[in-house]
Amino acid sequence: MAPLTEPWLGFLTELDAKLEQPVSLACMGGFVMQFCFGLQRVTFDIDSCAIHPLGHDAVVDTLAGQNSPLRKKYGIYIQHVRVVNLPCDHTSRLFHLDIPGLKRLSLCALEAHDLALSKLERFSERDLFDVRHLAANGHIDPETLQQRYFDEQRSYLLGDINAYDRRLAIWLESCWPDQFPDEL
Repeated sequence: MAPLTEPWLGFLTELDAKLEQPVSLACMGGFVMQFCFGLQRVTFDIDSCAIHPLGHDAVVDTLAGQNSPLRKKYGIYIQHVRVVNLPCDHTSRLFHLDIPGLKRLSLCALEAHDLALSKLERFSERDLFDVRHLAANGHIDPETLQQRYFDEQRSYLLGDINAYDRRLAIWLESCWPDQFPDEL
């Protein structure tokens, strides 16, 4: 993980000081792409797919959400993403982000394959760019990505399953064209 710079460090330190009890965030999205996997892109929020203990999403939103004083001060905020399709065993692979000085606030992040698969539903150009970055930098491999999709995610998806299969095929062909030619 890259060292946190300002305004992130000040924002998280001040949030930590305002918390009355320990809170843990499971992070995903651009913040994780930037600070854990080295993607150089500007982001203005920390997307969290889980906040513990349960029920503390309102506390975090009040202190550090889109309409909070911390957002006004630092220009960044925490967003609790309530609907996201993740591999079912993703919690067993979360990794802790070591941020010096935090006493009550704990952040963990999705493992790279789980992070990539979290982007499968939205399937935007930015998501493809992120998945390419993860692949090009050796953070994900095609076998694990496919295994996790088919074993842990596919059976939980709603809608046109063939569309999700095609999206995964596009990613595989785009990231590893020598291994997956003409998948499209």
